[in-house]
Amino acid sequence: MFARRPKRWCVVALAAGLAVMGLQIPSWAAAATPAGRLTTVRQDTFTHTLRISGWAVDAARPRASVRVRIYLDGVPVRTAVADEPSARVDRLFKLTGAHGYSVTLTKTPRVHRVTVRTRGARSTGPLVTVSTRTVTHYYPPAGQRIIDVAKRFVGGRYVEGGASPSGFDCSGYTMYAYAQANVHKLPHNSNAQRLGMRAISRAHARPGDLVFYLHGGYAYHVAIYAGHGWQYAAATVRDGVRYQKVWSTDVRYGTDWH
Repeated sequence: MFARRPKRWCVVALAAGLAVMGLQIPSWAAAATPAGRLTTVRQDTFTHTLRISGWAVDAARPRASVRVRIYLDGVPVRTAVADEPSARVDRLFKLTGAHGYSVTLTKTPRVHRVTVRTRGARSTGPLVTVSTRTVTHYYPPAGQRIIDVAKRFVGGRYVEGGASPSGFDCSGYTMYAYAQANVHKLPHNSNAQRLGMRAISRAHARPGDLVFYLHGGYAYHVAIYAGHGWQYAAATVRDGVRYQKVWSTDVRYGTDWH
């Protein structure tokens, strides 16, 4: 019987063999240690949503999906498994398997630095830091902020005269969304909102603009345009706040932010 070769010896031997053939070997592969990289670390300072993505691999067991621990400013907050398809990593490092991960954290305070550590494919042993990255902060544009607010209340109640999360009518809903998005203070009346807006064509309408439903030149209903012929609206008492198609051809679009 032959003694079993240690995994580290196998990795080093493979690296040496590939090097003889003229192929470039990543330094971490020869070292037979866990490795990885954070590829996206972005925080939306309006919704306080933090998006993190990256990849991690154990050079001793490159086909295995490893578990990573995520730290925000030095505090551990989440564990994830690097088991998502990662064609770019496979192509760069000539690996097979799934090595990517992505995490979305909501309602996070302002974060400055993200660190990822892993034990590799082992369940015990020391945690190895594989990547650290400074967070990119961004404040989304007006249209995105309006949509972010509007979608929170889909499924909510329709209340005549309502302009709060406990219940909205159509113009109360648009008024509330614009105010919470820090865009504009609108009056609580559909036609008054129309008169305060700059009229634009549907081709120039962006998500976050307003859709005015007309009868005899008077706006009797208003909704928030979502793009591609859809809208967010406090529709009726029966339907409540809905994400729906723009359902009339007698509409006008208006904006005051672009």
